[in-house]
Parts: sequence; C-alpha cells; structure tokens
Amino acid sequence: MILEPEILQSYKEKFEKDLYSQNVAEAVLSAQNISAGRVAQILTDSDDTLVVPFLEKADQKQAGKILAHFSAEMAVEILGQMDPKIAATLLDDIPIDHAADIMQIMDPDEASELFSHINPNLEKMIRDLMRYESGTVGAVMNSYFTAVKSGTTVANTITALRDAPIQIENKNYVYVVDAEGKPQGVISMKDLLRTSPDKKVDEFMTPNVVAVHTDDDAIKSSELLRNRRFQMLPVINENDKIVGVLLLDDAIEILSNNMADMFMHMGAASADESFYTPPLGSVKKRLPWMAGNVFLNLGAVAVIASFEATIEAVAALAIFLPMITDMGGNVGIQALSVSIRSIALGEVRITEYWRATKKEIAVGLINGLALGILFAIIAYFIQANVTLGLVAGAALAANVFLAGIVGGTLPFLIKRFGGDPAMMTGPVLTTITDITGVSIYLGLSTYFLASLIGG
Repeated sequence: MILEPEILQSYKEKFEKDLYSQNVAEAVLSAQNISAGRVAQILTDSDDTLVVPFLEKADQKQAGKILAHFSAEMAVEILGQMDPKIAATLLDDIPIDHAADIMQIMDPDEASELFSHINPNLEKMIRDLMRYESGTVGAVMNSYFTAVKSGTTVANTITALRDAPIQIENKNYVYVVDAEGKPQGVISMKDLLRTSPDKKVDEFMTPNVVAVHTDDDAIKSSELLRNRRFQMLPVINENDKIVGVLLLDDAIEILSNNMADMFMHMGAASADESFYTPPLGSVKKRLPWMAGNVFLNLGAVAVIASFEATIEAVAALAIFLPMITDMGGNVGIQALSVSIRSIALGEVRITEYWRATKKEIAVGLINGLALGILFAIIAYFIQANVTLGLVAGAALAANVFLAGIVGGTLPFLIKRFGGDPAMMTGPVLTTITDITGVSIYLGLSTYFLASLIGG
C-alpha cells in the first residue's frame, strides 16, 4: 500500500483528535499508523496527564519506541510517574545508550527500584555504560552488535544474524573477532549474501578495521565516523576487545547536540540547563554570565562618557547610537554563526584563519557599503541634516565591516589557542562591536561637530 502525504496527515490528525478528546484507547490504535517519532512529538506538546496513560495502554514495543524519542529528562519524569514494573519493561525496548542516559540522571532511589525489575543482563549492560565518563564514546555506544569468531563459515554467520537479538539496530556489518574478542576484520551483509555458504569469513573479510576506544572523545569519534562515511564504528576497551559500536544515528545526534550547545554558549546560556531544570538552578547557571557581561559592557559605557560633550552639543546623535551598535552585533553574530557551524561540522581547519579573514573582508565591504548608504539616507530624512546622515552612515558601514571580520575570524583564533569559541566569542564579540561602533560614530561626530551644529 502506498501512503501519500495526505493519508499520513489524516492519520496524524486522527491521532491528535483522539488524544485531545482524552480517548486514550482510541489514540493508541490511531498511533499505530504514524511513526514513533511523530507520536513522541505530539505527546510532548500535549497535556502531561495523557502521556503516562497512553504509554501504559500502548503495546510494550510501541511504547518503548516512543519513549526512545523523548529527551532523557522527559523520559525520567514519565518513568517516575509509572508503575516500576511497567516502566522496567519499556527500558528493554529503547536503545541501550539512551537507557543509560536516563538512568544516569534519575534519582538514585527511583533508579534502584527500576533496576530491581529489569533483566539482570540488561541491568549489567546499562551499568557498564553508566560507568564511562560523560562525553566519551563508552558513554554513548550501543552494546548490541554482531560479531563472529574467526574461522566461522558464511552459512553459520547468516544463521547467527538471523537469530541475533532484535535490539541490534544495524545488521549490515558483521565483525570478525579472535578468541579474545579482538577485531580481526569486518564483512558487509552484501558480501555475505553473494559468497559461497561453505567459505570462511576470514577469506574475504576486510582486515583493516577502524575502531575507537571507550575513553575517546565522543564528538571527535562522531566526526571520524561521519568523515569516513561508515554506518558504525566498533568501540574497543583497554584490552582491545569490542564492547560496543558507535552508530551513525547516534553520531549525528551527538554532532547536532554539540552544535546546539555551541550556539547556546554564544548566548551565554548553559548547555547543562534544560526545560526541567528548577528555577534556582537556572538562575545559578545564567546569572554569572549576565553579571560578567555587565562588566564587559562597562567598556562601551566608558567610551560614551568620554564623548559626553559631543552628545550634549548635538543631542540628536543619541537617536542613532543603538542602531549602529545593534547592527554591528547582528552582523557579527551572522559571521560568528557560520564560522562556529563550520568548525563544529569539521568543514574547515583551524589553520584557515586567513582564508576566513579574506572572505569576511570582501563580504564586509559590500554589506558595509550597502547598509551605510541605506542608513545615511534614513538618518538624513529623520533629522534633515546631511552631515549627520553621512556620519551615521559611515559609522554604521565601518562597524558592520569590522563586526563581520571579528565575528568570522575570532572563533578560529580562540580555537587555535585551545579555548571554546562558542563560550568565549559571544560576550567578546558584543563588547567589541559596542565599543567600535560607539567610538567610530562619536569620534566622527566630534571631528565634524561644527558642521553638525550648523546643520
């Protein structure tokens, strides 16, 4: 049966209608026609009191798949409201690394209660993942993978794949290991199916296996997986034994979250804060950054104070001051976002500082000229003063030019010297654009003060 967009949309609307009318039993049936991810999204936006009854009435595997699409914080809140026996069954149907994330942040007493109801083997795997330091591959790897001993025949390998646990998310590749579990090679499902059943896997496996260590950085390992265009990477422990795999889906999520964290830092926000963080916790994470920004902005205040006489002579100058500083900040953030995104995705090397500089000079000249002329015209029509229009336009053009260069190149410099470009660049950029904008604008105004007063 072909499912066209219109049909899928009708299924979604039917599910929403059943859910919002609090007909949970009917909503469970409707949910079978749409993806678990879409169901999770709708449940996230729905009344909180409907989520637990829905998951408890849904089929266990369906409920597990839906739970897997919730954030770890939301999953903890949901599982905490459910009967521990029911909650424990759902953990068996979500990716093992996500289950470990959930249990890691759960209240210790609630976690112990939940652990007492799950399969001992599953508990061991979850606890094994929980012991790895956050940010390492070990903490995010999937413990379910397919491996056969060296010397196994193709027929026996295919049988092993057929009987493999359903928790294995990717069966397209099989690792060949020695007696100690160390990787010797890898075989694709495609090669298995077109090879004689009696042939041994050692004869046609790819012997060079790219692997990462459990203690390796998760972000760098995800970049390696993406750049190599693999579907997964084996993860080995201190004894070089395969203990899990880093899947492509997980790598993409890690890189996406890393990029989101970087953009959060740009706004002086904490990556550790979420919707579920208590108010006082949010205050503790935000207030220090805001207090720091107060002191950084004192630089701009000092510059304005030094031009107090000029502002007193021509009060109209104050009208355009916010526009000049804000435009500089906006342009800088545009360039900053592109640079940080490129660094986060591995599109550019840190050494390409001069290339970034040349690009931003070209962009800044064009944008500065265009915006400067536009602002000069606007300023003239507002104040009917040619000199003021030219001064305001020139100041805006210069600040836009400088802001683009600073925003586009500062992340490279900070990264080059071992700093976090997202954490440090935002506040620094804002301060620089404020100080340069004010200095250029009021400096030019002071130089042409006689013309400004004369109109």
